[in-house]
Formats: sequence, C-alpha cells, structure tokens
Amino acid sequence: MTTELCFDDRKIPVSFISSDQKAIPRLISVLEKTRIQSLGPGPSYINQIERIEIIGNNAVLHSNKEERIHLPLF
Repeated sequence: MTTELCFDDRKIPVSFISSDQKAIPRLISVLEKTRIQSLGPGPSYINQIERIEIIGNNAVLHSNKEERIHLPLF
C-alpha cells in the first residue's frame, strides 16, 4: 500500500511493507525530531527525501542522491 505524507510543505510518497498506516504518527514524530536535530550547519537530508518505505518498525528514507537512511520508529 502507498500513500502520501505532507511534510515540510512537500508531498512524500510512503510505501508500507509488513506494516500499516498506524505507523504514520510515529513516522511524523521521528521526522520532526530528526529535522530539529539537523538544523545545525551543513545540508539536511530531510529536505532531500524523495520517498519513504515503512518496513516493520523501521523507516527507510530515500533521497534524491540515491542515498538511504534507516530510522527506527519504535
């Protein structure tokens, strides 16, 4: 299943693998926390996210530079 998440004034496609939409509130919380932590110097990968996969209890963020970042949701 795939849906779109509006985050930072952008629509980001989110795919669910071995998970469901109940993970969305936790995903938003983790993204907000990560965004706040990355406000320091240097580019933020949060602004470069093209799509997100929720796999079980983890989020895989795919950037436009073909990088992947794994974040635990729980």
